[in-house]
Amino acid sequence: MSESGDYNPGPWSGYSFSSARATYDRHVSRSYDDAKVAKISPTKLVPDSLETLSESPIVIACDVTGSMEEWPATIFSKLPYLDLEGQEYMGKTMEISFAAIGDAHSDSYPLQVREFTSGKGLEKKLKELIIEKGGGGQIRESYELAALYYANNVKMPNAINPMFIFIGDEGFYDMVSKEQAKNWSRVSINQKVSTKDVLDDLMKKYSVYLIRKPYGASSGDGMSMNDKTIYKQWASVLGEDRIAILPEAGRVVDVIFGLMANETDRIKYFRKELEGRQTEGQVNTVLKSLNTVHALPDVKKLPSPSRGKSIMNESRKGKEASKLI
Repeated sequence: MSESGDYNPGPWSGYSFSSARATYDRHVSRSYDDAKVAKISPTKLVPDSLETLSESPIVIACDVTGSMEEWPATIFSKLPYLDLEGQEYMGKTMEISFAAIGDAHSDSYPLQVREFTSGKGLEKKLKELIIEKGGGGQIRESYELAALYYANNVKMPNAINPMFIFIGDEGFYDMVSKEQAKNWSRVSINQKVSTKDVLDDLMKKYSVYLIRKPYGASSGDGMSMNDKTIYKQWASVLGEDRIAILPEAGRVVDVIFGLMANETDRIKYFRKELEGRQTEGQVNTVLKSLNTVHALPDVKKLPSPSRGKSIMNESRKGKEASKLI
């Protein structure tokens, strides 16, 4: 399937990549100011819970702070491609929930969550997200709030291949406070909880990956000091085989397909399809990004979703949550 021009598949008939990108760029430029004028409550953008009957629910949680630049708009402009080619890997029931991640210590909208949907509904849901372009300037954003929300507040009774994909360039905060958990993640806990435990819970429910935009300037093929710190933090929890480092936004949807191929044992198909529509340079960029994902043993993958209860659910039932500190 080509992504280089316009095409007319199914519900996306008449969709134009270039005009969609321009429309979303305009949305990004004014969404925060419009939200403040309209006095949109931050909590209105975080439902108490979500439910999907999809066999392949996908969460795409994207950092929308200033350092992410054009990445959210690039994903938006390629929605038909993401929707239709994604079904090639994940099946016709695939649905996507988009989340926007900011900084709970500095932003007005540190977490936004949209319902699972597919087809043209994806366009509507993405436009509901407010792109604040804030951030705390601490090489950390509040990824842990999204993880806490989706680990505890999503029902997916038919899920066979649930995936969770973070897209961002920074690290996460080490702890979630009771107040943050209640206000933003819709979870009641007795005391603060470590982000490592939150991410462990998330990995019990979904197959979790991170697509990492390099942070700041790097030298050659090497990482900056900040990059090394951020990468080490994520790798210590997810594992190297769950992290795809991608230097440019244009290939982000290709890398998402590579992650789906990893989940569904279709790596050979993925590479053939990629090589058939991209230039040699673009192919090399994508495959280099996926090198550790496709090459290393997948020790983190669980045979089925929703195995076991999260520590937050255990806490609600009055049991001692030994992981809480």
